[in-house]
Amino acid sequence: MTSISSKKRTLNWPVIKWLGIVSLFLASCDAPKEIGADLFSVEVGLNFTDTLQVKSRTVLMDSIQTGGASSLLVGSYTHPVLGTFSSSIFTQFANADSLYAKKESILDSLKMQLVYKSYQGDTNQVQTINVFKLKDSLSTSTDYFTNTASVSVNPTVVGSHTFRPRPIRSKASNGDSLKLDTLKFLMSPTLGRELLANYADKSLAGGGNAFRKAYPGLKISSSSVANAALLGFNPAYSRLTLYWHNPNDTLKYELNYFFSLSNALMAEVNSRYNQYQFARSGALASLVKPGNSVSAEATGQLTFVQSGSGLVTKVDFPTLLKLKGDRNVAVNKAELVFEAEDGADLNQTLGQLTLLQVDGNNKPLRNSYGLGYVLSEGGSGVQTASYNAYNRTYTFNVTTELQSILNGRKVNNGFLLTPTPTTSSTGYTKMLSETARFTSLKALKTKIRIYYSFIAK
Repeated sequence: MTSISSKKRTLNWPVIKWLGIVSLFLASCDAPKEIGADLFSVEVGLNFTDTLQVKSRTVLMDSIQTGGASSLLVGSYTHPVLGTFSSSIFTQFANADSLYAKKESILDSLKMQLVYKSYQGDTNQVQTINVFKLKDSLSTSTDYFTNTASVSVNPTVVGSHTFRPRPIRSKASNGDSLKLDTLKFLMSPTLGRELLANYADKSLAGGGNAFRKAYPGLKISSSSVANAALLGFNPAYSRLTLYWHNPNDTLKYELNYFFSLSNALMAEVNSRYNQYQFARSGALASLVKPGNSVSAEATGQLTFVQSGSGLVTKVDFPTLLKLKGDRNVAVNKAELVFEAEDGADLNQTLGQLTLLQVDGNNKPLRNSYGLGYVLSEGGSGVQTASYNAYNRTYTFNVTTELQSILNGRKVNNGFLLTPTPTTSSTGYTKMLSETARFTSLKALKTKIRIYYSFIAK
């Protein structure tokens, strides 16, 4: 601990001159009365410390929402410590334009077109995507989470494709931008003929709710080796396309069935969610129920934050209250700094993190507005810390939080370090995941930097 006020300062002669004038003026006034001298022995100083103990551990947070996602995730990603993260897609689909086929119309093909949005893992590994029809319907009014039970699926495969992922079509010459490719493959002609036959039923031909009731949706899953890739596709641009022609007609016809139907004037009408599954080994295998934790010592002095899996970092400050002693402490500024593991891959690293309030059971506090997050200093929104690639750190301003703990207004339960939550237009905050990105943090490098003053009683 360093007392900043103990540093010697040198006054120049003009300053001394003015001090003399002020002293003469004050000497001509009545001596002021001491206010509260019987209550306090004034002992003001500006001090600094960054040696308070910080204990870190990896904690399993409760279920993460995956419904209404803007990414369709399929495949798997494996990390030597975090384990394997797998995902399947459950999604509705429907046509926006009406189907104008005829009784004599002939199917040419039904093609799946999935537009890449992201990838994580080894794209040199072969994957096989399988598509199934759902038996049960999805709903936009239902929240889907990582622990949501699987929707009933018809076991008949209506589409299958084996491939090596090639998400990137081209890179800009400076390497700053990418053009992503589209995965295309043919679907079962049986499903194609079934869709084509809907011309006879005007309610089905027009798409909408009637179509979604008759065709509850699709499951898209991957059978691949564990160390393959987790692939993200854009639902706004991905689609099924039905191609057909009519006898004695040279024209070719097509109709798109979309996974996402929304615009600036219309809310999303197609429901979808990603279903995650996790296979952990080693020390993290003991993380089974929300609130379970593993100490940093058990994971090589590293802790983890991973989107989607519920893995977050819990930090505690066991010696914080000793800073106060028998004094009244005023926190001038306090920063909580996390340092990422050396050699972090920016393509895998979470760009932003957030601090959540936590109870004594390692579970996030909640209120009528959702998750109880740490406020931005001087504001009312969620405080986030962006990854500093230069020194590999995330830095939070926790001045108000630590002052509240030292004053006894809040319990010293520490914080949960998590991916950044999503806040709705009504201000409700929840954890929504569309990726398996993660950050590994050096437990022994986590520190609190505090500038503070005190008044001893």
